[in-house]
Amino acid sequence: MVEQTALKGRNQIIEIEKLIEQMSAEIQEKLPKLYSKDLVEALFKLPYTKRSQLGMAGLGSLKTVGSYLKALENEGFLKSEQVGKEKLYVNYKLLQILKNKGGSMGKYP
Repeated sequence: MVEQTALKGRNQIIEIEKLIEQMSAEIQEKLPKLYSKDLVEALFKLPYTKRSQLGMAGLGSLKTVGSYLKALENEGFLKSEQVGKEKLYVNYKLLQILKNKGGSMGKYP
């Protein structure tokens, strides 16, 4: 079981690395003025982000990062969800990888 868990974790890391590379290339292509390595890294720290997190990361003013998030959503990189008064932007492809239980491990409690 330990080996299976380790392999699953390793495979998830590989999938996440591929997704980072793919998303970086696609953002560079579709939104070249918006792209930065720091922005992509911020999108992968958690499966969701919000304007204040990007602002605190030094990626721009709240207005600027808000426009970044809207552009990323319009291009299909993120999906927004209203949670109370806050709007969260979900990196749904990352969330899918993290949720994937995979293999026979799903049978065990």
